[in-house]
Formats: sequence, structure tokens, C-alpha cells
Amino acid sequence: MTVKVNMNLTTRTFAGIVLLAPLVFGCAARAAPFDDMDKAQVTVLRLQGQELAPTPTTTQAPTLIPGIPPELQQMGQAALQGLQQALPGLIPPNLIPGQTASTPVLPAQPRFKNFVILQQRQLTTSDMDEELKDQILDIFGDEDSFTADRGNCFYPGLGISMIRPNNPTPVDLLISFSCNQAMGDGFVWPHKGINGFTAETHQKLSEIYQQLWGQSVPPGA
Repeated sequence: MTVKVNMNLTTRTFAGIVLLAPLVFGCAARAAPFDDMDKAQVTVLRLQGQELAPTPTTTQAPTLIPGIPPELQQMGQAALQGLQQALPGLIPPNLIPGQTASTPVLPAQPRFKNFVILQQRQLTTSDMDEELKDQILDIFGDEDSFTADRGNCFYPGLGISMIRPNNPTPVDLLISFSCNQAMGDGFVWPHKGINGFTAETHQKLSEIYQQLWGQSVPPGA
């Protein structure tokens, strides 16, 4: 009888461990490649998303000096332009009638996957950054985070680049809040091609954006 009681007790104990296992060890494992990112170096980027089309410039017609024949003015303009090219800086801009000032060449804006980078930072080993990293991995490693419902556009406001130790190939993510979807690069999307955000996922990612940059997600991002 004693042996039977001990066996029943052992059975109940084992069953209890099985029931508690998901609570102790967490939920289902993350899908690849997000199951292998605990030690990855993670860089987050605030992107411009939708870019405005450049404003077209108009060409100003040459201005004639009253009282001087147009032929002489054209000859004078040609002579001054030649002198300006031969001795740059000698003749001030706009001295020649009808000549427009040269437009300064702006430095190229840094880009991530061809989208303008507004701000970027690397997540550190601080408790807050580690928590943000875990949240990102949990979201993208879980098939239940995604739905087939998404927009027919793509203007990413957030980029994420992860590099694992001893693996130089980055795992990159582009997140479009306004179009309610994400895209990946450098890996096979693990969730059967479904990449639209559920309402809960959209809310979680918006909160992560707020924590990262100290502001709400802007329109068009």
C-alpha cells in the first residue's frame, strides 16, 4: 500500500511539473532567425518613410540692360562667363545680367535600404535596451503577431538591423506603421508570407517607437 501511495504522489508531481513548464520556461520558441538573436548586436534606425517629391526649379530668362543692343550684351555675357570659369572667385555671382546663382550641392543623406535615416542608435546591454530587444524578438519571432490584413503601400518609419556573433550577414527589418506591415532582408520570412500587423502588434511596435525616440509615430512613417 505504501508503494502505491508513493507512485500516485510521484505521478501527480510529474503532472504538475508538465502543467507548470510553459509558465517556467516561457511560451513557444521564437521562429528562426529570431531564435538565434539573444547575443546579436542590434541597431535601430528612425527612417523618414514617405519622401516629398523635389520642387522643380525654373530657369530665369536673361535680363537685358536697357540702351545696349542685345548682340553686345550677349558678347559681354560670354566674355564674363569665360573669365569667371578661368578665374573662379574673381567675379561675384549674379554680376552678369540674367545669370542665376549656382545652387549649393548638399551632401547625400545617409540611407538604410534606400530610405533616409533621420536618427539611429545601437541597443546596449542596459536593462531597458535588453527589454526592448526582447520585445522586438518576441514580436517578430511569433507567427501570431501577424495577419494577412495590411496596406498596399510601404513607407517604413523604423528600421532594425541585427548582426549575430560569428555571422557577418545582417538580419534587417523595415517597419511601416502607416501601411501596417513589415518586410525583412537577409533571411527567409518565417510566417508563411504573412507580414501584416495585428492590432496588438501595431500597438506594441508604436510603444517601442515611443520608447526609442521619445515621440509618437509621425504620419506617413
